[in-house]
Amino acid sequence: MKFLVNLDLLGTGDEGMMVVNATEFFSPVCFFLTAINNEKKYLAKIGQRGKARNSDHYWFTEKGVPSFYFYTLGGIKAYHDIYDKAETLPTH
Repeated sequence: MKFLVNLDLLGTGDEGMMVVNATEFFSPVCFFLTAINNEKKYLAKIGQRGKARNSDHYWFTEKGVPSFYFYTLGGIKAYHDIYDKAETLPTH
């Protein structure tokens, strides 16, 4: 296995995307994503952060598997509350 990609909290991406573990594992994956986005302007930005225990990728990381967790930024602010409903997510 080269690496694991965990996709969670995917929404509109109006404000971009964050890559967790980007600073832990220098990878052509992060460079490639940033280069494509810089050229095509799909997202406002691709942020990078270090190690975090905030999703399923973490346990793979702890076992030595390079793991990346991607989540989008922006959109509705509801997260695991009564307002977090499929119909509130813009799909256009």
